[in-house]
Amino acid sequence: MLVRGVDDIHAVQEQAALLRIAMLVARDEPLDTLFATASEEVARLLGVDAGGVIRFIGGERAVIVGVHRMGGVRGLPVNAELDFDRVTSALGMARSTLSPTRQAYTGGGAGSDVANLMRSIGLRASVAAPVLHDGEAWGALIASATEEEQLPPGCEHRLVGIAGLLAQALVNADGRTELAASRARLVESGDEARRRLERSLHEGAHQHVVALALKLRVARGRAVPGSEEEALLTDVLTDAMAASAELGELARGLHPAVLSERGLAAALQVLAARAGLPVRLRELPGRRYPAVLETTAYLAVVEALANAVRHAHATEVTLRVADRVDHLVVEVSDDGIGGAAVKPGGGLECLADRAAAVGARFSLASARGEGTTVRLAIAV
Repeated sequence: MLVRGVDDIHAVQEQAALLRIAMLVARDEPLDTLFATASEEVARLLGVDAGGVIRFIGGERAVIVGVHRMGGVRGLPVNAELDFDRVTSALGMARSTLSPTRQAYTGGGAGSDVANLMRSIGLRASVAAPVLHDGEAWGALIASATEEEQLPPGCEHRLVGIAGLLAQALVNADGRTELAASRARLVESGDEARRRLERSLHEGAHQHVVALALKLRVARGRAVPGSEEEALLTDVLTDAMAASAELGELARGLHPAVLSERGLAAALQVLAARAGLPVRLRELPGRRYPAVLETTAYLAVVEALANAVRHAHATEVTLRVADRVDHLVVEVSDDGIGGAAVKPGGGLECLADRAAAVGARFSLASARGEGTTVRLAIAV
């Protein structure tokens, strides 16, 4: 009866641990957070000194990606690489059998990093359960004790549920990575289509209209001064020049040539000069970036300036595009009426969607009467 009661307590503890880990997986918490929590959960679940998550990186080599040890993790640093014995270690057997396993650290495997490390910090036995990914052992969930008696027979099977949740988290992470890559490819494809259309307009239709305007100018010069023909040619020439300007503006709106040819800083300087209100340039980057990132930053500034001119009734805009080594930070602030919001189908929503697609962080601050700040942090 006492054994049944102990088993019931273990079952409740195991379910509680599984629930806590499952909540992290469901929330898509970062993998390093998940690994650290899983390490602590297995140590507490089995009542032993240490728990960890190990990733295999070779036939007999692994790296610690999560660790927990009562009283601190001294001697068990995250990201440390260790070799292990394929036959005499719990890690090696979990990898080869794809099943929960156990091993005491006695004299066997004395040459392996894992065995030497375990003995040096007073750990004498371990149990491990493989973390499977794509049908193979990605790594293992491990719990270690100072005495073999602390790990009763069969306790290694209590790691299986948590190992399964870690496997699901890896699948989820792969899905997020593939989704992000797919969205980025769509953005890049759209940008390339815009560049091709810009070149087509500039080198095709726009050049034809410019040539037509030149011919009209020559024809007008040959017409009798003050005649109806001269007046008609003047009207047509005016229309042709307006069409040329509109085509040029359309081409620049699709994708400005200066952005491709001279980079983000030059394109932003041109954009600021053509804005419908004063733009103070506080900071500009001094190097080139991948095309998709430069286009994202440029479009963020275009949208923020458009909002300032059309909706915010601003009198001035401050533009800062700062190179933070691993991030490009775009910040556009106006002194307008504020109250801007990300609305369905609006330009800010499109900007936010594009930012998410390239892995950037988008934020909007626009309290009533306090102006609007659009900010983008793009990983470089």
